[in-house]
Formats: sequence, structure tokens, C-alpha cells
Amino acid sequence: MLDKLEAIKARFDQVGIALTNPEIINDQKQFGTYSKEYRSLEKIVQPYEKYVRVLSDYAFAKESQHSSDEEMRELAKMELPDLEIQKEQLEGALTKLLIPKDPQDDKNAILEIRAGTGGDEASLFAGDLLGMYLRYCAKKGWKTAVVSESEGTVGGYKEVILEVT
Repeated sequence: MLDKLEAIKARFDQVGIALTNPEIINDQKQFGTYSKEYRSLEKIVQPYEKYVRVLSDYAFAKESQHSSDEEMRELAKMELPDLEIQKEQLEGALTKLLIPKDPQDDKNAILEIRAGTGGDEASLFAGDLLGMYLRYCAKKGWKTAVVSESEGTVGGYKEVILEVT
């Protein structure tokens, strides 16, 4: 895992240097591509750098347990449990971050809600469901637009199609 993280860090540094290149800055398409890659790598590199610091502190605390200084041994003894917890949490977070992204994740979506059988109750539920999805999309910062809708007789929707960008 550390080798892969080190390679990601190296790529992050390369992209950071490339973003200062005037030729890339002048080419908006290329600049946008590099900026997007930089932001995605940054989400991995920041926890990795913190993980490296925690590993260093952990190794120092382990080594300090064998020190001739009594205060140093006590301090190391007190710090080790916290560092162990931080180390495990960061390992878990980094493992999740290293899972490859789905290529479809950055694409837009079409959401269709149909009332189905159940009459008025189903159309009311479809309306509630639409409201829930609209609030979720707003919370995530996604744009929504109603493409098509067919209202129910007492409220709600028989069918509604939503575009999520």
C-alpha cells in the first residue's frame, strides 16, 4: 500500500509542477484536465502525508520506550495508544481512498419515478419520493431539472422524470 501511495504522491507533485507551466495555463482544456486530476489526487495525498507523520511519531514513541530517561518513557507510554488508533483509522481511510473510482461516477443521471399500482396513495408517495430526491441532490450540490411530469388526481405524480447534473 505504501508503494502505491508513494507513486500517487509523486504523480501529485508532477501535476502540481505542470499546473505552473505557462503553456498548460494558456490551454484551458489541458489546464482543466490537470486541475481535476490534482484535486482528485489531493484527496489521497493529504491523508497519506498525515499517515506518514503518524508512522514517524509512532516509531519514535516505540523507540522512546527503551530510553534511559524516565519522563521520556512515560510520555511514550501515554502517546502510543492514541498513535495506534490514529494509525489504524488512517490505514482504513487510505484503503477506501485507493479503491478505483467507477468511470460512470462523474456522469449525469436521469431519474424516473413512477407511481405504479396503488392509485392515489402511490401517486402521493411518488411526490414524497421526488421531494426526498430533490433535497438530497440539493444537499450534494447537484443541479436538477424536471424533464417530464404527469400529476396525480389528488396530488403527487403518476410519473416524473428528473435530470440530475
